Amino acid sequence: MAIELTTAGFIDLILRGGTFGILLLIIIRFVQRPEFGSLCATGILFGVTGLVEIILNAPPVLEVLAPADFVVIGLQQFHFIALWWFIQALFDDRFRWRPTCFLPLTASIPLIAGASFAPGDARSWFTLALVGLNVALLGLIIHTALRHRSSDLVDERRSFSLALAFTVPPFTLFVFATGLISLDAPLVSTLCLFYSSIYFLLALGFSYWLTSLKDGLFEQAGNRLQSRPDSGELSGADRLELQRVIKAMDGGLYLEPGLTIGGLAVKLRIPEHRLRKLINRGLGYRNFAAFVNDYRITEAKRRLSDPELAREQIIQHAFSLGYASLAPFNRAFRERVGVSPTEFRETALGASLTH
Repeated sequence: MAIELTTAGFIDLILRGGTFGILLLIIIRFVQRPEFGSLCATGILFGVTGLVEIILNAPPVLEVLAPADFVVIGLQQFHFIALWWFIQALFDDRFRWRPTCFLPLTASIPLIAGASFAPGDARSWFTLALVGLNVALLGLIIHTALRHRSSDLVDERRSFSLALAFTVPPFTLFVFATGLISLDAPLVSTLCLFYSSIYFLLALGFSYWLTSLKDGLFEQAGNRLQSRPDSGELSGADRLELQRVIKAMDGGLYLEPGLTIGGLAVKLRIPEHRLRKLINRGLGYRNFAAFVNDYRITEAKRRLSDPELAREQIIQHAFSLGYASLAPFNRAFRERVGVSPTEFRETALGASLTH
């Protein structure tokens, strides 16, 4: 069957080809990274599903292959879920694969089946439910990208989070939603050209960030970029200010409830942007909360090991260490020590009895 290639169709194919090449480059960059982990895995998955997406929505493919509804909807949905995984791995330093990560995928399967095969009005309800699920997922994506922004010490990631959160997820949702609507052929052609243009611009922008040698954006080494301060990154004046920061924290400033990077900057009379640089580049921390928690958990271990404080309740320790409730204290302690505060205290006090 012959396919008439219009000017708009030709431009669409060029843009899709460019996007395909850019995404392929991004995938290769992720594959080549030496510290291959969850970030690289989710990045590759998002890139591969993006390749499938730009091919699947091409007018010639739609006209010649006429893929079944469940194939198109299923692949688009998986691309959106892959985006959510990637955003989590990129902006959450504590990201780990958990059963909750697969809840959207589990919920999508029956909705995709209903939107593809259900009879009559039932199909519309399944379609509406699937769009609703993705709206909720969009909210989670934006929340994940922005929730740690105030305490993030990596400047590249802070600025990137805004651009990524309010461009890629809304556009991906728009593509998915319009793909579920029956449209006239001219409008489909216009939308395809619009899709390919936006895909190309987003891919180009993302590849710029990825290839600008801003390794701090994509490092995934826990809460730190490095194990030791790099004095070569800081001037003499910076190192003097960093000593002030360390002295203030060693003096117990970390015990202040609700301590933020802005609050610490005011107390030390250091501009916030410079304080972020000092803690990030001078001490290797990626997140201010991780910086404060390391001090607090070190002190918690000392207190929980002290026989004189054996009758002190765990929640009292949590409050005195600056935590607003017991849950964040337990979570931070377990992440760093590997056991709960109660388990640690029992072991430490038991060891003290044998000496």
